[in-house]
Amino acid sequence: MSSHYWSEVIQDFENALQNEDRYDIIIKAGEDPDVKELRANSFVLCARCSYFKRALSNEWEEIDDDGNYIFKKPNISFEVFQLILR
Repeated sequence: MSSHYWSEVIQDFENALQNEDRYDIIIKAGEDPDVKELRANSFVLCARCSYFKRALSNEWEEIDDDGNYIFKKPNISFEVFQLILR
């Protein structure tokens, strides 16, 4: 396959990651009182990263009223978690 194809695939994943309209997971990064939320699509996270594939395959401890999974990472700052998601 051409490099142009893979560039488009990468761009599609990037767009899906940034699209907060179709999220099913809320990541709470940082410690109180500086907790910030990131919204993401679990399919994209699992497809891109073996860590999330393992982490998100376990039983969920918390699901909000809208059916979104809550993933808490107090030991990682919001800014660092944004970099991890890239």
